[in-house]
Amino acid sequence: MQRLFFGIFICFLKTSLFSQRSYEPNAFPHQLEFRHDNDFFLSTDRYYSSGLFLTYRTILKKGVFGEGEQLRFRLGQEVYTPTQTQSIESTSFDRPYAGFTGLLSSWSSAHKNSLIDIEALLGLAGNNSGAGGFQRWYHRAVAIFETPQWIDELNNSFHVNLYATYTKEWELAPNPFGVLIALQPKLAMGSRDIFGETEAIFHFGRRTPIGESIAYDRLGNNAREIFFVLRLAYREVFYNGLIEGNFFGDDSPVLRESENSLLRFGLDFNYRFNRNDYKIGMRYNSSETIGSESHIYVQLSYALSW
Repeated sequence: MQRLFFGIFICFLKTSLFSQRSYEPNAFPHQLEFRHDNDFFLSTDRYYSSGLFLTYRTILKKGVFGEGEQLRFRLGQEVYTPTQTQSIESTSFDRPYAGFTGLLSSWSSAHKNSLIDIEALLGLAGNNSGAGGFQRWYHRAVAIFETPQWIDELNNSFHVNLYATYTKEWELAPNPFGVLIALQPKLAMGSRDIFGETEAIFHFGRRTPIGESIAYDRLGNNAREIFFVLRLAYREVFYNGLIEGNFFGDDSPVLRESENSLLRFGLDFNYRFNRNDYKIGMRYNSSETIGSESHIYVQLSYALSW
């Protein structure tokens, strides 16, 4: 599946980059996006090993507080494994095997130089998520790496989480080669995640305003955008349910303690052409548990608006 998606992504990118057709400015109110995360592209297979996400976005014609509001619904599956994927001695694991499948719903509101995003997540962790079964099937079918053993996976549990994000942006240089900087504090509370994070985001290139830009997954303007993004974030972690188990109680056979401080870095390339949005990103996370190492993975996404 990863090879197929990567091939499709490259075909879309080549078609868009080398197309000479002009198009009329338009405001498409709907969008469907497919995103795939994987550390396979960097020849590793551990920690946050892979993720598949299908997202629908739409502009609200009559928002709660006026214009500039969007809704988002994202169905996703995430796979987490320890470094010791071939071991059957779970006492040596640096984190538990954990699969998670969930539905995230969000409401966001854009203003002149700021953005508010409120999210609610409902999901299943454990064998019932299907993530472990999917990864085992994929490894047996493709046979790139040895199949992880999935010994002593987290017990099945239901999770509820809320997230609140505020973004404030400043323009340092205008288009055609714009430079913008944003600060983005985020809070999470629930059975899966409890944390506080502050992220600094730097944009370099041609971009539209915050309320319409691919930079924040916004709709309403199909003007061409092409820019790079640098992300620097610090997260204070109070609880991680996919490492420590469900916050409301969990007797899984393998649970570990989360590191309280987490550093996160990112580098992205974003390109919007007419109805098409393309994103390529790389993410770095410092060690999330005592005894584990840092981790890097790649994000690829394509979205079609109408």
